Amino acid sequence: MGNKNLKLTKLALALGLTVGLTGCFSDNDNDVVVTPPDPGGDTVKIPTPDTPPALSSYISLIVTDNANDNVVSSSISFLADGEAFTGVTALDGSALTEADTQSDTGSFTFKLADGVTVDDFVVVVNAENYIQNSAVVDISGDQDVIDVAVKLISAEGIVKTVTGTSTGGKLAEAVAEENISIPTDIELQDADGNPVSGEVTIAVAAADTGAGDVNAADLIPAGLNNGTAGAGQVLVPAAVVTVNIDAGGTAVKKLSAPVELTANIASDFKAGLAQGDSFDVFTYNEVTGVWSDLGSDATLGELSNNSFPAKFETSNFSSFVPVEAVAACSTPVSFAFTGTEVPASGLNLRIASNTLKIIEKIKQSNGTLFSADAAKNAGITATSTVDIAVVDDNGNSWGSASGVSLCGEITLNLAPQVTYTDQTFALTYTCSNSDTPDDTLNFTGALVRYNQAGKAPLIATETSAGTYSLTGLQNEATYQISVIPVGVDVGSASLTVADFVAGGDNPSFNVARDNCSVQVVTGSGS
Repeated sequence: MGNKNLKLTKLALALGLTVGLTGCFSDNDNDVVVTPPDPGGDTVKIPTPDTPPALSSYISLIVTDNANDNVVSSSISFLADGEAFTGVTALDGSALTEADTQSDTGSFTFKLADGVTVDDFVVVVNAENYIQNSAVVDISGDQDVIDVAVKLISAEGIVKTVTGTSTGGKLAEAVAEENISIPTDIELQDADGNPVSGEVTIAVAAADTGAGDVNAADLIPAGLNNGTAGAGQVLVPAAVVTVNIDAGGTAVKKLSAPVELTANIASDFKAGLAQGDSFDVFTYNEVTGVWSDLGSDATLGELSNNSFPAKFETSNFSSFVPVEAVAACSTPVSFAFTGTEVPASGLNLRIASNTLKIIEKIKQSNGTLFSADAAKNAGITATSTVDIAVVDDNGNSWGSASGVSLCGEITLNLAPQVTYTDQTFALTYTCSNSDTPDDTLNFTGALVRYNQAGKAPLIATETSAGTYSLTGLQNEATYQISVIPVGVDVGSASLTVADFVAGGDNPSFNVARDNCSVQVVTGSGS
């Protein structure tokens, strides 16, 4: 469903990263003391450690395929308060670039800009041949570093496409599809109300809450319950219909008059459902990231093939969700896992029902998953019953359970199906532009990722200067390491690290730089 609520300390994020140089021969707090050679009466160039402190206070976003846990080449954007959000930066505090918001490996890192005071913002994820998804980032919590997991659903077999032509904004032939009807006297318009013409493509994705590989919870954008429901209530989705129309390369956002949409609601959504019942409909504006009440009820038609057609009218296009307001969970949602300890790299707790899809990263065996307020924002009801699964980032199972009461405490015995090990990675650098080119210095503050090929990367924690902890490794599996400097230019130095096999020798790598910061020292003569 994408209704992920993330926590990050405002103060910690605002502090961000600092990069600076200290005095002559100091180590910038990276535990390296550079001892210059005796220059005699000559001058020598000695490297001054210039890499930043260890990373802290950042957000790591991983985008994977819902079906196989493989990473997805994707792009991200940000929204807050109904408009584009510019309050995030790269890890070194610089403005985000295209490289920061597009990733072939589906892995992104960023932080909150200094002085930003918003309560939350939305990360929107797009990928070719996938249905857009998003995550709500709540920064009112007390965590310094957060891992965000977003699953994308393949559009294949889910999105139905209708094509046609438009002249003067009007279709040459009426559209009469299962979920949408548009007559020829309705004008297609852009966001400003101007008619749009040309080749028309109408893409429709719809799902109910019934059993199947994809249901409504998989397709609904994030934030349905962020401030939309009444006090003590949450909005439970009964179905979803998403409509996107393009005419001549321009997005159709409005119509000159309302048309009819149909959402199919499963007959077992709730007991006693009958023809003539009605549902409130909430709509999502993909441009602003805001949910609102459509103001047009969906009324159930005659039962057919275990579902009721729920018809409603709209003159705007985006995602539409018929909902039922029910009592919210009013207590914190906690977890208590026994058996094998959760590794420092963390595990993914997947929560699923016909109306909920949540992924939370856990890094300890017990704690609070959601506060009462966060549980409400996540759409957790007082009686939510879910299936849970705990898996590592490669999809290996640690345990699962069905029919779990979500409002309260989740308990599960963890028993991993594979063997794990922990190792360390030593990262150093040398300076050919100095007179001590063979001396190594600890490379601190880098972003070090490690992963199995095609799978979600983990970020290594720097436990001491230049030493990074690789935890939760699947024994005897081959891992890739990537090194990204933060706040320091390494010139044309190679950052390609050889793969390593978990359980073998600890990997290490030296970055051969030719642009180190140096200090010129002059001898006193003899």
